[in-house]
Order: sequence, then structure tokens, then C-alpha cells
Amino acid sequence: MRNRIIPFILSFTLPLFAEPTFFVGAGGDVSFPGVSDMEKTFGLGGGASGEAGLYIGNFSAGILAGVSVVNDSGSLVESMTEVKIGAEAGYTFDKTVFPFLPGWLGIRPNGALLIDFYEADGYRSKSKKTIGVKETSEGVAFAGECSVFLDVVNLLKTETFMFIPTVGYNQTFRVEEDGPVFSGRLSAGIRITYTPPKPVDYDEWLAGLSGGSLTVKAPTRSKTFSPNGDGTDDIVEFDVTSDADKHGGVASWELRVYDPGNTLFWSQKGKGEIPAGFVWNGESLNGDAVESGALYQYVWYVKARDNSDGFIPGLISTGIMIKEHDGVLSFSLSSIQFGPDSSEFDNISEEQSKRNNELFDAVAEILQRYREYNITVEGHANNVSGTEREHREELLPLSQKRAETVKRELVKRGIPAERMVAVGRGSEVTISTKPEDWWKNRRVEFILKPADENSAVPEGGKE
Repeated sequence: MRNRIIPFILSFTLPLFAEPTFFVGAGGDVSFPGVSDMEKTFGLGGGASGEAGLYIGNFSAGILAGVSVVNDSGSLVESMTEVKIGAEAGYTFDKTVFPFLPGWLGIRPNGALLIDFYEADGYRSKSKKTIGVKETSEGVAFAGECSVFLDVVNLLKTETFMFIPTVGYNQTFRVEEDGPVFSGRLSAGIRITYTPPKPVDYDEWLAGLSGGSLTVKAPTRSKTFSPNGDGTDDIVEFDVTSDADKHGGVASWELRVYDPGNTLFWSQKGKGEIPAGFVWNGESLNGDAVESGALYQYVWYVKARDNSDGFIPGLISTGIMIKEHDGVLSFSLSSIQFGPDSSEFDNISEEQSKRNNELFDAVAEILQRYREYNITVEGHANNVSGTEREHREELLPLSQKRAETVKRELVKRGIPAERMVAVGRGSEVTISTKPEDWWKNRRVEFILKPADENSAVPEGGKE
């Protein structure tokens, strides 16, 4: 039970530490008759509203302004114009909170405190209407509003913008001299969110830098890195230079490498000059190896003797590394990017699309060298909720479709379809249960078995 309760609590609290997303919205509504002391006070009406604010994770808060008009000669209040302005706050329950929800749906309870400026013509009571004593009144009142919205999320989005159609019901109550007045309204509109491009997070040690007064350069000597022991590109060699000599020389230096989940993977620091031809063998601080076909970020930090400093980031691209066991070859890619909850490449950036194509080209080139092998393309997914229902109903079909999409891309690149079979494994085989390593669970594995046991050597020799 604890294993289920803790992720559920974290799904609410972790968004508090997320980067803010800004939103604006607009909509129209139809208001129902207002009721005071079990008596119809005013009739049907309509209006429009606008809002602006920000999301922090699933929480949203902002300001709300609207206008509504009622014109109904059959009510006590025959005509009324209201202008409302105030503050609102809500929380979106989506798939990250309740995994059984579809990926396109968000349920958002919302509350608002409003100042209501109104002007009305009509009768203060039923008896005054009977004798024809009509009045015009205007004033200011406080109103509260409780709402529930259905938001269509993740369907219309770009890298920084999301367009969220929304419908909802709003229950408004306003305190007046004669007692509270209750009314409801149906609304429909759209929210547009803007998420600023997120800078690369190089951890708190970069945030504390006083400035980059030193010029630092740290390119690598090879474009790809494949520490598989074949003697080719088994290490990463850095050519690190700086202008620290103008500042009394190098006092200290540090190299940090981050994995695709932005978690610190490896680091090393030292004092004095940086060793010439500095190399890294691809092992983590825990002795783990780098993943195949992935991008690792690195940062070199140099501090001079006069306390001036500078840093330079870069990327290390790992090649596809093939493993062999009992004549069966395999390799895994966790860096193929799909759209959210999708088996296609929709709503991904141009850079991610370019990276996908490079990976598919590299995979196809390898498979062409193993023409006597049959290929199983396995899709694997991460089980956020840890439930059998998510695995069976969502992840199995999604991973099957993703495997079929990868197969289709390889067919485009000349790999015969009859050599390949696509299999969705869902969350059957989990690599890590640590949230910081969940990215490893979302992967595509390629398993190559000789079609003829006598022809296990690929064209061009052994990998």
C-alpha cells in the first residue's frame, strides 16, 4: 500500500517545484436564472470573460475579469449588467495524477473570489412587482465562484505553446441585503499556455558562479563514443584550453557529466593545471556504463588564481553498442523521441526529429550488415502508477504501436519487413524503479537472431 500512496502524494507535491507556465484565456457563457430565498430573481443571460495567470505544475492561479448581461421582463430583475473582477486558483487532475485518465483530458476544479459591480432595473420583491414599484439600483458586492472545467490538453501544442479548449460549469453566490443569491452558468472557451524554453540545468554549482570572465574551450576529439572494448572510440578525450594564464594560472577545475535524465552521472575535479589529453572511459560514479545511442551533457568549469572563473557546456553522443550472448545480438535505444502518449512523432521539436532520423539511419546501417539475421523490435514503457491496469490497458498497446512505428521507419530505409517482427512489452521488463532513471525504461530494444545458425558473421566482419 505504501508503494502506491507515496507516488500518489508526490504527484501533488512535486509540481510545486516545477518551472512556471504562463496562460491567457477567453470564453463565453450562458447564465441560468438566479435564485434568492427560493424565488427567481433574474432570468437567463449571457456574457464573456478573460483571464491571465500562471501554472506551477498542475496548480494554476491568476486574475479573472468578465461581463454578463441579463434581460428578462418576467423576472424581478428585468435587466442587469455585471462587471466582475477578482482572483482565481485551480488544480488540474490529469494523467500524471490519475493514470486511468486519457492523456488528452484534464479535470480542473477552480475557485474564484470576485468583486461584482452591478446595475439593475426591476423590483425588490414580488409584492412590489404586483403594485408596480420599480427601482434602479447599482452597487458593489462580493461574490464567490466554484467551478469544474474539462480541459482538452496535449492535443494542440508546440514546443512552447499549448491551446487548451475548455468547457465547465460555474456556481456563483453573492451576498446581498436580502440574503444570498445563487446562480449557475455554463462556459466554453480556450486557454493558451506559454512555457519559456527551459535552459539546461547544470545543477546548483553553476548557479553559484559569479560570472564567466574566463574563456574556456573543451571540445572532444571524436564525434561518437562507444566504450564497448573494440578499440574504436572507447574513450572520450577532451582538449581543454582557457585564458587562465592571464589571471595567474589555473587554480582548480571540474568536469561534470549528466545523463539524459539530467542527473549527475560522473564528475572529477582537481587543482592546478588540467592534465593534457584528459580522458573519460564512460563509467558513472557507480560504475555503470553509458547507454547506447544517447546524448550526455558535460560542463567544464575552470577557476583561476585571481578567483575569476568560466565554464563551457557540451554534448557527448554515444554510438550504438551491440551486445552478444550465445549467438544472439542485441542493442537498446532509450533516446528515440515520440509524442506524449503517442506512437508517432507529433509534438516533438525539430532537434528531436533530427536526432530520431540520425538514430534510424544508424540502426538501418547496422542491420544491413547483419543481413542473415532476423530482427525483433521490442517496445518498452515506464509504468508511472505501478499498476497492472496501466501495464495491460495502456502500456502494452502503446509500446506495440511504437515498435511498429520503428519497424516502419526501418522499412523506409531498406530493411525488408519480413526480417522484422514488432512486439510491445509494456512494462514487463523494468530496468530501474528510481524516478531519476525512469527514462531508461522507455526504450526500444533490437534483438538479432541468426536465420541460419551457419551464417552468424555479418557482411564486413564482426561488429
